[in-house]
Amino acid sequence: MSQDPLEQQQELAESSLALLFETFEQAVERNVKSPVVILVDCEDEIGGQIARAWLGDDAVDDAIANNPDGETTVYARAESWRECKREVPETFEYLAPVFAEGPPEDGFLVVSVTAGGASALTVPMDARE
Repeated sequence: MSQDPLEQQQELAESSLALLFETFEQAVERNVKSPVVILVDCEDEIGGQIARAWLGDDAVDDAIANNPDGETTVYARAESWRECKREVPETFEYLAPVFAEGPPEDGFLVVSVTAGGASALTVPMDARE
């Protein structure tokens, strides 16, 4: 992976497109309003803390231990736009402007957490692999 955090966050999202679409579609099926997919690198300091808060230490440790060599251990979870608008800027205050406007109309928002921070990226619906 490259050393630039923004590039690493984008690469994490791009390498996880199948998971992102699956998570988004499950949220739509659960009637989550304007789902935002939060993608965390479980081996990143911040991403690991988020994953552990959601899943517990044992689940994250097991996922990392059972992951093939060289692969990043990722977890994705979808939350409503309203919830993310309130919660995401509490941890990543620099993402607040992303939520100042409404959800993207041409895709869905992904918050990619790795390399010690997060980026908000719009995944176009035609990006499906």
